[in-house]
Amino acid sequence: MDKKKILLKDIPKVNPFRAPEGYFENFTNGIMSQLPDTVRNDLKRVHLWKRARPWLYAAAMLAGVALTLRLFVGSPSSFGVKNYALQGLKLTSSADIEDFYHYYEEGLARLAYDDAFYSANYEENEDLSPE
Repeated sequence: MDKKKILLKDIPKVNPFRAPEGYFENFTNGIMSQLPDTVRNDLKRVHLWKRARPWLYAAAMLAGVALTLRLFVGSPSSFGVKNYALQGLKLTSSADIEDFYHYYEEGLARLAYDDAFYSANYEENEDLSPE
């Protein structure tokens, strides 16, 4: 079978959609004739309960989710989780705290000394390099 390529420029540019004769001239008059002659004043008043109901439902749903999570997950005290930092400070004497800070300061001093001493050995300066 011989297939012929159809190009876009070969397709005629014809609009197949047409409006009936005089449609737009009579459009406004046709719409206005379908509207009632009087304005209706029997609008229904929306009560506060109907306006607030979705917000109350959302609040109740969030409260239900929070209570369900609390029920299944439990409170932190049920796991034995306590604030150990505060309890540790209460149970630790001031002498223990001073000993810890003394030990910590010695470690920092040792690190500073090691950095100063060993960095001098690793420089590429020929005077300081070990032979």
